[in-house]
This record gives sequence, structure tokens and C-alpha cells, in this order.
Amino acid sequence: MAVRLDARRHHPPMAGVPDVVVRAAAGFGLEPERLRPLGGRSGTAWSDGCVVLRVGERVGTEVLAASAAAGHVPVPRVLGRLELDGVFAVLLERVRGRPAGELASGDPVLGAAAGRACGALHAALAEVVCPPGVRPAPGADGGTRRLLHLDLHPFNVLVDGDGRPTAVIDWANAAAGDPELDRARTWSLLALDPAARELRTDPGWAALTDHWLRAADLHALSAASREWACRFMLADLAARHTHAELDHVREAMRLARAERGDPRRPE
Repeated sequence: MAVRLDARRHHPPMAGVPDVVVRAAAGFGLEPERLRPLGGRSGTAWSDGCVVLRVGERVGTEVLAASAAAGHVPVPRVLGRLELDGVFAVLLERVRGRPAGELASGDPVLGAAAGRACGALHAALAEVVCPPGVRPAPGADGGTRRLLHLDLHPFNVLVDGDGRPTAVIDWANAAAGDPELDRARTWSLLALDPAARELRTDPGWAALTDHWLRAADLHALSAASREWACRFMLADLAARHTHAELDHVREAMRLARAERGDPRRPE
């Protein structure tokens, strides 16, 4: 189902729900008052408990990326799409499962199982040729065009009760490039992201991240890819953290540069 909405059509504003989301919901025949925001900082994902509505400028690219990945990794099924004055909306099935990070909380056995299964996703994704229309990975050599998720972490992988993935979600960062960049990005998210570092005392989280790192062989990344991932993270988190709160990321970048024989220190 593909729809183009008339921007002049009026939909009453609703408290807490952006107008573009209200209009997209109406276009799909949903009841806007039943929508609730899903996790994540972008505010682009909403659900009424039965389906998921995503709205944003990069939603069209998300659909391209997820469609290419289907058959290699589990992804939500697209139920419909529409356009609102250049902003795209897509209606997705609500996949059963819970984020791997939630399942692992406090349970090292489940954390280890989920970590191994999530780590295996990298090899599956590395086989996916990136479709035309998906941008190159920022700041990377554009020669290789495999599909990169670039936000593959324990809250963007839904799993069943045994830790097996049921869906890889949130393809907003999707790009084309060398699969090692996707692995490096996940390494930085698991090892360096301030939110992840706060969870290190949880035994389930520790088991999840340790087994994910080992299953995907993320300890064997090249210095160049680790430097790239640190640079990506610094740009991504600059608006949400102080300079001092990201000092450990700059130190990881410095170490990667030193390993490459580059004496420069990160800014």
C-alpha cells in the first residue's frame, strides 16, 4: 500500500503527538490517540500496540535497507507507506519479542545466549549487497557497497525468550560500506557508549556484551576501523554529552591512531 497525503488536509493537534504523526496515522486509518512513542531518542517510532508507525526524512531509506536485509536477518514486515510533504511514513508489523538488552537484564545465562545470537548477525549482514539509493558510510572509503546498519546494539535487536533474534529494527543509520565498519560501530556502542558503560555492573548485560564481542570477533578489529567508529561516536553524541563525558572515546581514538603510527591526538 502506497499513499500520498494531501498536506492541506487538517488533523486536530494532539498533546504529545507531533502533527505529522497524527496525519500519518490518519492516512493509515489508525487512531492517533492510541499511539505511544517507542524507545529511542529520535521520536520517529510510535505504536498503538498492534502495529508500528515510523515517520521521518530517512524512512524511505530505512525501508530500502530493511527490505534488502530481509532473508539474511529477520526484519519487520512493511504493511504500508505514504509521503507527507517530503517526509515519509511507513507502517510496520509489531514483531513479537523484546530488546536483547531487556531480556539479558540480571540474567547471565540469557545474556550469554542473546549475545551469541546477536553476534552472529554481523556475518549474515556482511552478505547483503547495499541497494542503490542508500548513502555511503560517513567519512569512509566508498569502494565497498555492503549494507551497514550502523546502530546494531542490544536495544535494536528483538529476541524471543531464548535469546534468538526475531527482528533487527531501526535502520535510520543504514549506509553502504565495508562490513568491518558495522562491526566497529557495534564495538564502540557496546564498549564506549556512556549509556552502555552505566550498565556494566549488571551481570546479564556483562554476559550479553562479552559473548556478542566474542561471537562477532570484535576484539580483532583493525585500528583504522576503531578510529573511524570513535570519530562516528564523537559526532553522534556531541549534542548529548559534555566534552569531558566523551574523553574516554577520544582516548580510544588516540590509541587506535597510535597503533596505526599516527601521533595526532583527537581534538
